Amino acid sequence: EDFMQEVLYDTAKFPEFARDNTATGILKVQVSGANRAFPLSDVEIEVWKEINGEKVEFYKGVTDSSGIIDNIILPAKESKKDISSASDIVYTSYILTVTYPKTNFKKDYNVGIFDNIKVIQPVRISVMPEMGTGDFYG
Repeated sequence: EDFMQEVLYDTAKFPEFARDNTATGILKVQVSGANRAFPLSDVEIEVWKEINGEKVEFYKGVTDSSGIIDNIILPAKESKKDISSASDIVYTSYILTVTYPKTNFKKDYNVGIFDNIKVIQPVRISVMPEMGTGDFYG
């Protein structure tokens, strides 16, 4: 993943992707400590996709004290008018990378984005430090 060239998404640069994804969907990311007991701020959120061998950035941000980043608008495939089978349900997949620098937590999630639908992705990060580091016990 790190060896890929990183570029920002641009419809002119990725015309095929833009043509296939004329609709939009919304992603909401909700980050909390273990057991959903408390929200986590300063968690880095990145939404990207590999297109033509490049790592294409669609969103980069950091959670605030609510632990939430809302209304990330992403390109999606237009939904079909007639849905007769599961194969008619179309979506565009993205990778959501969540990084919490304080604990070296880094994880990728596969997220499907659907036309005109808000997808909520909960992320739980265990933040108990190792015994003896002094962070909580000092």
